[in-house]
Amino acid sequence: MSKASRPFRILALPLVRIPHGPLRTTGRAAAANALSKPAPVYAKPEPDQAGIGKKLSPGAVEPMVGEAPLMLYHVQQPEVPETEGKPPIYQRVLDRAADEWNKLGHKPHKSWMYWFHERGEKLMDRINYEEWALKAVHEGRGVKVANPKKGDAQQMIEIPLLRPTLPGLGVPPLLPKLHRNLLHAIPYHRKSMIRCVLLSPLTWPFAIIPIIPNFPMFYVLWRAWSHYKAWRGATYLESLLKLGMITEKPSDILNDIYSAKQPLIEGEVASGKGEAQVAETTENKEETETEPAPYPDMMIRTEQLPALEKAFAMREQECIDIERAIGQASHRALEAQKVLGLQEEGKKERA
Repeated sequence: MSKASRPFRILALPLVRIPHGPLRTTGRAAAANALSKPAPVYAKPEPDQAGIGKKLSPGAVEPMVGEAPLMLYHVQQPEVPETEGKPPIYQRVLDRAADEWNKLGHKPHKSWMYWFHERGEKLMDRINYEEWALKAVHEGRGVKVANPKKGDAQQMIEIPLLRPTLPGLGVPPLLPKLHRNLLHAIPYHRKSMIRCVLLSPLTWPFAIIPIIPNFPMFYVLWRAWSHYKAWRGATYLESLLKLGMITEKPSDILNDIYSAKQPLIEGEVASGKGEAQVAETTENKEETETEPAPYPDMMIRTEQLPALEKAFAMREQECIDIERAIGQASHRALEAQKVLGLQEEGKKERA
């Protein structure tokens, strides 16, 4: 499948089950859900026709297993048709900037350009992966939401929400969960965008410092732009969901990826990986040996990204976003595990 022929689809990727009980809807999201009228009509998940392992009966949903897993909703949209001309200038500038930035990550590891790229990536990794997923959505690409006030006819397409259906994953019905997430994200990113814009004048005095660029102002404005993109992306997806275009479907490809056993680094030479590649992997491992080990019960790992990239014709930036989500999910699970450990110690001391 070529990247130019990608359909409009959403990949529901379970990341990890946080070890602190069922995830609860925040008060803001619950209130927004109650005020949302009319409620969208969710399509029932389709049965697994050729899944791996246990199959679900028609209209059934796999029962929950413990806590609901942390999810990544990765949106893939088709390319802009040539008949519509080139994308807007600002979009072409952003795409070019992203490509040039990613090229820095392929520079020699001892070069200053690679060092600068790594420090920038660590700064961007502090932004929640949910925001990265929403800001990657291009409003109106694939299908446009008609304005009823102008009397425009609404084009209707089917946007599959692909999900794995392996037994043991414990993935609940995703459309209501996705809707709650969007109803929480829309007001949050809008308020955050306004807050960043209002704070930007406070960074102007840094411009009087000679030689040094005004990094605080650049960062605040970049965060405002990021929140704006996430706000518009969430609003667009929520409109498509309310129109009934998003339908939940099982995916045999995701079943294969989630059930695959990936080789360990020690066994990569035997599996056919070249010595140069193994040496580079070892070098990278030595550079990042201070980083904590990933959470042991992750549902998906970075070793599975090549299979995901090949199966769904992903671009480099998409792989970076998914890898960032996996890392953040692992960090959240480890932090929750620490909290549980401290709680258990407190109970023992009180006993």
